[in-house]
Amino acid sequence: MTLHHLEIFLAVCQEKTTHAAAEVLNLSQPAVSKAISDLENHYNIKLFERINHRLYLTQVGEILQSHAWKILDQYKEMEDEISLKGKSEHIRIGASLSVGTCLLPKYIQKMQTTLEKLTCEVIVNNTSIIESKIENYQLDVGIVEGYINNKNFIVKQIEEDELVLVAKASHPLSAKKEVDCTDLEKYPFITREDGSSNRNQFEIYLKEQKVNLQTNYSCSSVEAIKQALLYTDGISVLSKMMVTEEIKKGVLTVLPFKDMQFKRPIILIYHKNKYISKSMKVFFDILEQKI
Repeated sequence: MTLHHLEIFLAVCQEKTTHAAAEVLNLSQPAVSKAISDLENHYNIKLFERINHRLYLTQVGEILQSHAWKILDQYKEMEDEISLKGKSEHIRIGASLSVGTCLLPKYIQKMQTTLEKLTCEVIVNNTSIIESKIENYQLDVGIVEGYINNKNFIVKQIEEDELVLVAKASHPLSAKKEVDCTDLEKYPFITREDGSSNRNQFEIYLKEQKVNLQTNYSCSSVEAIKQALLYTDGISVLSKMMVTEEIKKGVLTVLPFKDMQFKRPIILIYHKNKYISKSMKVFFDILEQKI
């Protein structure tokens, strides 16, 4: 068994077919199939079940997948540390949309003043995507909002965020001293895509109260949501730090919702088995100043 076998195995895990994995790896399909067969013969196990022309991991295959990600990640860290020694430091950071827009740039700027030869790879996406990439060692660290319960992660709170009910300044509800659940049923509710809205405490609360929201408008972009708010009577729940400028300019407003506050932590996450590089240590030191 070689590292190449593990790379092929993980590609098949992700693509679900040997044909798709071969295209990703620029290999022939027989070469991919042989690598999987070599692994199965080496350990005398079955790694995949074929269902409807797609490949799904067996229980023992899932165990190998977990170890394979870890082994290849450590190998990559070794390669980077040796080849880049004295040249530059590299870090892969994932952030949720609010954090990636409002907080991450200043963290990276501070890192670059500490490490002159630093390269950063940044992915901004919803929390579920960042969590998955941390789990699979595709990112070194992540900064996201909310709560994560994953036994494989180290989790530390670094700041606090607040979810607020937002509408245009001239919205009919803006004149009310207090907005309740029944008020929200009268207007279009603009929500984020799955993977974001399903972690939103405010929206979870509204669903628990059995509020019949008109959620026929879904956006993956906060900027698209803000534009929709400006030109419709729609309402949305957003991170307060994402609408600070619009509130200052008087084009958007925070609707007073029952004197309730929806606070959520901004957290640092990384895999508990992750090799801690020099760049990660510097990043942690910068975040410690916020804790």
